[in-house]
Amino acid sequence: MQLNADLGESWYHHRVGNDEALMPYLDACNIACGLHGGDALTMQKTIALALEHDVSIGAHPSYPDRENFGRRRMQMDLPRLEALILYQVAALQGMVAAQGGTVKHLKLHGALYHAAATAKEAALPEAVVRVARQTGLQQIYGPPGSALARACELAGVTFVPEGFADRRYVTPSQLVNRTQPGAVLATANECARQAMSLAAGRVTLESGEQASIAIQTICLHGDHRDVAARANAVRNALGGKKDRPTDQ
Repeated sequence: MQLNADLGESWYHHRVGNDEALMPYLDACNIACGLHGGDALTMQKTIALALEHDVSIGAHPSYPDRENFGRRRMQMDLPRLEALILYQVAALQGMVAAQGGTVKHLKLHGALYHAAATAKEAALPEAVVRVARQTGLQQIYGPPGSALARACELAGVTFVPEGFADRRYVTPSQLVNRTQPGAVLATANECARQAMSLAAGRVTLESGEQASIAIQTICLHGDHRDVAARANAVRNALGGKKDRPTDQ
């Protein structure tokens, strides 16, 4: 089971997380592209760190919403939103190429991630798939059983179902809203227990019920203060050894 995290989310003098401490534990990282977090220099440094540790790089585009860290749903017409996603992915690709690397996957951030996953109409998931195809990305990460998963299947794009070690679940494809108490797991040990459960194909829902879940990668959010301790606990729970990405 691979471990990924959302990184590069600091901007200018605003520090988010501890990418240097977290990166050695990861198989893949999702690098912010400047609209919810990140800036040009942070992107450049995060890319270098990922390449140093042989960590697969993904683009992590978002709504243009730094004020709310990309975690607030925004109403935007689809052509504008699709262009913004393309802009972010292409910017990261250029910066990665400048350091001799390649962007392997796309993972949406925050409210945009959930909007594409739960979309009642196919337009937004299809737009995300179009961006992946236009930019030559090999994979899209997202929740299992989601609208985005269906769009990828119909388009013949590889979808990587993802679970979260640090978030509470309503259903196997829907997380508890961050505004609700207990939406984010409080300790490294809780994250490790959930990671083991996810890897075994099970998740405990908010209701207390056990549900089946099929995933291929587990995410830790990089903006927790104790993220290195969480990553250490999760990595040990998953066997203490990184699973090398098969496409590197």
